[in-house]
Order: sequence, then C-alpha cells, then structure tokens
Amino acid sequence: MADHSRPGEFDLIKKYLRPLASDESGAASLSDDAAVLPTKDGHRLVVTMDTLISGVHFFEFTPPHFIAAKCLRVNLSDLAAMGADPAYYTLSLSLPLNGEMTCDADWLDSFSQALAIEQDLYDIILVGGDTVSTPGPLSITITAFGWVKTGQEIVRSGATAGDLVYVSGVIGDAWLGLSAVRGGYPELEPASLELITERYHRPQPRLNLGHRLFGVANAAIDISDGLAQDLSHICKASNVSAIIQAGDIPLSGPARVLLEGDTHLINGLLSGGDDYELLFTVPPEWQQTVAGLAKELDLPLTHIGLIESSQQDHLVTILDEAGMKMNLTSTGYRHF
Repeated sequence: MADHSRPGEFDLIKKYLRPLASDESGAASLSDDAAVLPTKDGHRLVVTMDTLISGVHFFEFTPPHFIAAKCLRVNLSDLAAMGADPAYYTLSLSLPLNGEMTCDADWLDSFSQALAIEQDLYDIILVGGDTVSTPGPLSITITAFGWVKTGQEIVRSGATAGDLVYVSGVIGDAWLGLSAVRGGYPELEPASLELITERYHRPQPRLNLGHRLFGVANAAIDISDGLAQDLSHICKASNVSAIIQAGDIPLSGPARVLLEGDTHLINGLLSGGDDYELLFTVPPEWQQTVAGLAKELDLPLTHIGLIESSQQDHLVTILDEAGMKMNLTSTGYRHF
C-alpha cells in the first residue's frame, strides 16, 4: 500500500537523509548544524550551488528519481567545468504543504534512493542541509564541493584571441526533450524520444573531461542556459569575442531529423540550454591533444568556432552554412 503520509522533520532526516551521510564522519550523522570536513594538502575547494523549483526547472509530475538525478548532476557539471573532482554536497528541501505534489513518504523514499545511486556513481557524500515546509512549490537547493589541485582550476576568463572553441557531446537534445515531455514530436521513433527525454531528465556531467582539460583549455564553462549565451559569458569574462559556425555544431540523430523538417529549430537548439556539456577554448597547437582526449574518453569533442579580439557591438557571432550572420530570437534562458 502506498504511504501518503509525511514523517516529521527529524524522522525524515533519520530515515531518508542520514544514510546518505554515513561515509563521512565529519557529517556527524547529520546531527549537528554544520559539518567539519577534512582539507587536502595541495588542493583548493571548489564550491557551487543550484536551486531547482517545481514548475520552473521541472514539471510537477516529474518522478522523484529524475528530480534527484538532475538536481545533483547540474551541480556536478559546474565542478566539471572547473576541472574539480566531487567530494561533498549539502541539500535543502523545501517541501510543499499542499497541492498535487505533496512529497509524501513514498516520494521521499524514491528521491533518497535515487540520491544514493547518484552518490555511488559520482563518489560524492551528503554532509548537511536543511528541511522545511513551504506553502509554495517544491524547491531543492544543492551546494556541491569539489577538490582541484592548487593552480589547476579552469576559469571563464582565460580565453585569448586565436583560441579554438570546442564543445563536448551534442547540443540541443535536452531542449528537444523538454518539448517531448510535453507531448511534442510524436513523429519520432520511440528510441529517439527516449534518448532526448533522458538527456533532459538526466544530464551527463563531464567530470572525466573536466579534470583532463588543465594545461589544454584556456577557459571553460558548462552549457546550462544555451550555447550562445554561455559562450558569451566566456567572452565577457575574457574580454574577447567569438565566431561560431552553425554547421559545425554537433547534433544527435533525432535533432538532425527534426531540423530537416523545420529549419527554424536551430534557434532553440543553440539557445535552449540544459545540455550540461562543456564548452571550452583551446590554443591551436593543442588540437591533436583534444583529438586524443576525445578518442580516449569515447566522447565527441567538436571544434565549432574561433575566439577573436573583443568587439564591443557583439560578443558571439553565429554564421550559417552560407557564411551569413544568424540573428537568434533568443540567445539563451534568463530568469529575469
């Protein structure tokens, strides 16, 4: 029988969250208000935080195991972009008091079990957080901590004129997956629909790539808000501009099929966000090294453009296959 009740705060922590902290003594079984964590000689601590809200970042009907995976993985993607290895995370759960998404005991059980799977997969441990009730929608905040060797962190501000722009994986599937979850693209084969919806629900943080980019990449960022917008963040931080060839941007099979039927989809593919691939710039002399990394990691790493000197009137120019400038209706997702 399904359990539609919700345990009290301390029972919730004891039953669902304390087991996730069992591998770190400094977490004190989540019995204190703060964790005391060991530092590592020769390393720096990288800290990132993301909040995901029902109705904004995921639908109310999204299964809890998908929510758990995405909440943790989007933070891990930020660590990957810095070249850091995951270590710890804290979790804040603001659970709704009423409405369709009540987050009862069954929901909490599925959510915590999914987090346990993610912890094992990415070698990261829960060390603290907070649980509250809210009259608003479900809100989940994760702060993730990772280690990077001193001086080996990769930042946005290191791109220089002449760098080549690369991107990992493929672009746009998560944006298509969002539409598929809403019932879009019924013309696609079931396997194709499953592929793009999986990309939306469970992004793949490129941790193995991130910590291999030190000494190769001058700048890096993960693609959360859309390729065009996130590249502009690199350009702004580095005081440079970029030219991108739209025809070189890697797309999956389903994306290419849909684009053939509607060329206007290119705008969403370039600006839709939620890809969580790594976008990075590399001096030309490291091209062969990047090719070797792609082969070693079995991960496409595609050269899509060039960094140029700063142009005040535009940060990112995207050219179509005829060499004409494309005017995107949106460069990426914005909260405000």
